[in-house]
Amino acid sequence: MHLRSVSDLHMEQDSSAIEYRELQRADLPSFEQVMLQGLGAWEQATGLGQVSMVQFQSFRNRGIWALFAFMRAMGRVPIRIFVGVNRGQVLGTASVLFLPNYAYIAGVVTDSAVRGRGIATQLLERTHALAKQKGKPWSALDVDSENESAIRVYRRLGYQERARFAWYVGPTPLASASSNHTVTEVPRSQMSEVAAWVDRNRPPAVRDPIPATGRRLSHFETITRLPRTPVGTWKLTSAGQTAAVVRGSFLPSVRTSYVILAAWDPGLTGDSLLSAVAPAVNWTRSLGATRMVVAVSEPLDMWAPAMAAMGLQKVISSVLMVRASAP
Repeated sequence: MHLRSVSDLHMEQDSSAIEYRELQRADLPSFEQVMLQGLGAWEQATGLGQVSMVQFQSFRNRGIWALFAFMRAMGRVPIRIFVGVNRGQVLGTASVLFLPNYAYIAGVVTDSAVRGRGIATQLLERTHALAKQKGKPWSALDVDSENESAIRVYRRLGYQERARFAWYVGPTPLASASSNHTVTEVPRSQMSEVAAWVDRNRPPAVRDPIPATGRRLSHFETITRLPRTPVGTWKLTSAGQTAAVVRGSFLPSVRTSYVILAAWDPGLTGDSLLSAVAPAVNWTRSLGATRMVVAVSEPLDMWAPAMAAMGLQKVISSVLMVRASAP
């Protein structure tokens, strides 16, 4: 059966006739069509778009969809996906994931033919209402720093900018660590202790709404990991004290490694910075990664030379925005 594109139908759409509800299996063809439009510069440059599509395309599998639908009915599914639908066509979508202290908003997309009609606003309000119902004091999202139209929408809905991040990308390099520094892999038994150190060394503007946990040191792990993704954590120590914590993950489906600088001592420079990331880089390379993506919070004075030394280039910046739940 030929699927009519949303663009073919946009002249027929009446905003008042749009139904807002959760994703159904029958929605998947047009849902994926809209999701593809949401793969902007940030997603394409970092491979995050491929990661998202792998996740959503898994719903085509009847067994996976049945499990998702069952868990959703039981209130145990970690992600809820809302859509705006008219005449069987998905016009927009937004997803919300529930984490210990906050709800993470992702996949906010409106079809280009029907933008400016408040569809994204309606979808986001539903994610916010659900976050409040779940008792989450904050909602958080990331957006391409150049996407001014989206940032305006989020600000209008009460989101505030809390941090900016630079994304460095390149072929996975060989990295060496200086003998003057000690870098060790963190066992699972020490993750809570490491998470506490990370929070003490992050700005309150980020720490308060999205605290680190033993499972996720950074909110970026929500979008850079899939189920059963290999993950490793390393800490650099100086004079017996932790000076940096790095998280690495590898996604075989896209042969990409993601290295997240969770926190570090601002006094580190040069070889210290390279030493901090070297184990994560080499570990993911050994697993078969051919592309490496590193996320670092701005300002970047100290990290830019270290990234250049590994052959990585800054390709884009993103903005972390958060909103407090209404009382």
